[in-house]
Amino acid sequence: MKKIFAIIGAVLMLTMNSCVQDLKVESIDPNTKSTIDMQSLFVKCYATLALTGQKGPDGNGDIAGMDEGTSSFYRMMFSLNEYCADQIYWIWPDVGVDDIRKATWTSSNSLIKGVYSRFYFDITLCNLFIDKFAEEAGARKTAEIRFIRALNYYYLLDMFGNVPKVWKSGLMDLPEQYKRADLYADLIKEIEDFLPDLAPAGNRESYYRVDQAAAWLLLSRIYINAAIYKGVAEADEATCIPDYNKAAEYAEKVMNSSYSLATEYRYLFMGDNDDMSAVNDAYKEILLPVGQDGVETQSWGGSLFLIASCYTGGMPASGTTEAWKCIRTRAQLIQLFCPDLVRPVDAKDGAKTVAQGGYGPYLGGAAEIIAATGDKRAMFINKGTGDYACNFWKENEDDKFKSGWGTVKYSNLMADENRVAHDSKFPDTDLALMRKAEAYLTYAEAILRGATPLSMTADEAINTVRRRAGAVENTGYTLRDVLDERGREFYAEGFRRSDLIRYRMFTGKKYAWEWKGGAILGQQANIEEYRNLYPLPLSEVTANHNLKQNEGY
Repeated sequence: MKKIFAIIGAVLMLTMNSCVQDLKVESIDPNTKSTIDMQSLFVKCYATLALTGQKGPDGNGDIAGMDEGTSSFYRMMFSLNEYCADQIYWIWPDVGVDDIRKATWTSSNSLIKGVYSRFYFDITLCNLFIDKFAEEAGARKTAEIRFIRALNYYYLLDMFGNVPKVWKSGLMDLPEQYKRADLYADLIKEIEDFLPDLAPAGNRESYYRVDQAAAWLLLSRIYINAAIYKGVAEADEATCIPDYNKAAEYAEKVMNSSYSLATEYRYLFMGDNDDMSAVNDAYKEILLPVGQDGVETQSWGGSLFLIASCYTGGMPASGTTEAWKCIRTRAQLIQLFCPDLVRPVDAKDGAKTVAQGGYGPYLGGAAEIIAATGDKRAMFINKGTGDYACNFWKENEDDKFKSGWGTVKYSNLMADENRVAHDSKFPDTDLALMRKAEAYLTYAEAILRGATPLSMTADEAINTVRRRAGAVENTGYTLRDVLDERGREFYAEGFRRSDLIRYRMFTGKKYAWEWKGGAILGQQANIEEYRNLYPLPLSEVTANHNLKQNEGY
């Protein structure tokens, strides 16, 4: 199953020193392989979601000019959507990270250039497959590769907005830039065009290939962001109700499909979350898994990155020998689960320092915190001493990683005691890039934004997700409640920046969070409006006279 992601030989090697200019067949290195095999290229297109190069964890990366482990599709997408927002804080001083944390990035930022290059690298492979092998591969395989191309374009649309749209390989001229609203419309048209050729929902060719349900979910994800992608002012969002109707329609298709929510939230992030476990039923929820295998898909940028970065010595076992201690939580994430949490006040601010007891029941391991919050998604740990300190509203200069609550959401542990990890370091935990729970919350949000209710109310959709978490079910949910619910359901899954932007809460002073823009409590921070988009990499604008830099950069 997972071997679908193993690279079959040295298929091809593209470098992206100026990635858009290299979108042509001639960029294939003839010294690597003079001919291209259809099945190998098909596998490689899928593998771009999981792997970083031709050999394994490192040594022959896809993207030139950057650390291979950092160049992962998932890791860079995660980094640019989480580090600048209100839930996750990356401690290590990696190149480019500090400017992402503080929202002070420029068009020369290496992570921004890297993720842009990764998306276009993947698009290049997809274009090559579609142009060269569409007839031989048949409609279904071609539709799957069109889906992967559309997925990469979705992230370009969301992060960069105004980008070149390149649908053909063998490009000789410099590509033209598309306006964001035009790309929004074209991307929807493209997905709706190939959708009928995908396998029916729940009947995919194998667990690691996509079907119509994944395309429905992607369409709902795009439609719910209509106001942002079309450039509609907040006061005029009612004009997007037709788009929200479509978001609800496609989300409902996923809700009514044969996919089902995993019985336990934690199963989604464990080492046996594939389709081969006798206990773990996460596979019933995951529409698009990014395959991980401790032997076949070794990468520093997949689930190892997520697991190792959250752990240090003294914490519960994670299922891997790696413990990087570089991801800690921000205060606002914890408060989604613990709204009555007492804030410790720094004595230097002239206020009385709150004692450790001010945290009430929210101390201990994950079991204690889940019991105190009544929500199985509250997979945090804070013992007050030893593993973590309780001063997460200020930086702990001795060990910033321990300033606050740690998360144990991801692990390489097995729900099935008869399963054994394939490797002691590299995990088997698949990445759940798309899962059914998203459909319920997108549907609820669309209804609350004005869409016509279909088979379920917004309250019922939200409560479906909360019921799995063991959380109290309510009525009369608001749009802000949906945002908070998304924060609880999808924390540390690469959604948060996009969610805050859709709610007009990322830039400006409307919403402050811990260390927003580098300010201790975020109150002094005013992230500029133009930072709702990342800049096009300076190297691309310099190389292509057709590109106009995003406003503000």
